[in-house]
Amino acid sequence: MRGLFALTAGCTGGSEPAGSGTTSGGTATGEASTLTTGGTTPTTSSTTGEPPPPPTACAEPTTLSAAPRTIAEAVAFINELPQPLTLDCFLERLERPLAIAATKSVISLQPAEGASSPRLFLFFGEFVMSVAVDGHGFQLLEFGEPVGQWRSIKAEVSFPLTDIMGIEAPFTRVLRDPGGGGTSCGVCHGSEAPAPEYPQAFASDALRFPDFELVSFADLRGEYERCDPAAQPERCARLTALFGHGEVEAAAFPEAMPTIYDYE
Repeated sequence: MRGLFALTAGCTGGSEPAGSGTTSGGTATGEASTLTTGGTTPTTSSTTGEPPPPPTACAEPTTLSAAPRTIAEAVAFINELPQPLTLDCFLERLERPLAIAATKSVISLQPAEGASSPRLFLFFGEFVMSVAVDGHGFQLLEFGEPVGQWRSIKAEVSFPLTDIMGIEAPFTRVLRDPGGGGTSCGVCHGSEAPAPEYPQAFASDALRFPDFELVSFADLRGEYERCDPAAQPERCARLTALFGHGEVEAAAFPEAMPTIYDYE
C-alpha cells in the first residue's frame, strides 16, 4: 500500500526487559486506509462454521472497550480494566476496526526485531500509540498526542500494572532526570519543549520512517496467521491481541511529515 509509514516514536524512558526472547528474524498524526481484515484462527466452530474467539488476555472477562484520542483518555481506560493488567489485555479491548502501521526500523528504543516482528503503530484519529511484537520494548505502550503540525507529546506506560495509575505517571517515566530537564525522547525528536497540557509533559518533533522501512499490512497479517503459540507463546499472544478480536486495517502517515534523516 502506497504511503504506509511508521514513525520514530518516543525513545523509552525507563529500562524494560525483552519480550518473549523468541524473535524470528515518533509518533505523529495519520489517517487509516480502507484495507481491512478480520482476525483468523486455524479452527472453526462445529455449530456455526465461524472461527471461535480466542481466549481473553485479561485477568477476568470484560465488555469494556474504548477508542482513546488523548493520553488522558488512554490512562482512564487503563485504570478501568481488570488488574493485574497486561498490555495484551489493553490491546484486545481497543475498539475495532483497529488501524495499524508497521516498521522494521531499529532506530528507536522500542525497535523492531526484523520484518517478521515489526514495531506497530495504532491510530485513533490523530492520536497514535506504539507497541512491539517481540524483543526490547515488548512490555511498553508508547503515546504520541498531537499538539500542532508535526509536533506531539510523548509518554509511555510499562506493563503489567497492579494498581491505579496517576495521570502524571506516563510523563515522569520518560523524564531524563527528576528535575524535569527534558525526556529521553528528545534524543531522537528535536525541538523539545515543555507542554502545558499535562504535568511534567514535553512535546517534540513528530517523525515518520521512510517507506523503505515499512512492513506491509499483508506481511504483518501473515505473521499473525503463521504464528505457532507452542514455539512463540508471547509473540503469538501479542499478535492475537491485535488481530484476533475484530477487524484490523492498514494505516498511512502523511508523506509530508519529516523523517529522522531530515535532521542531517
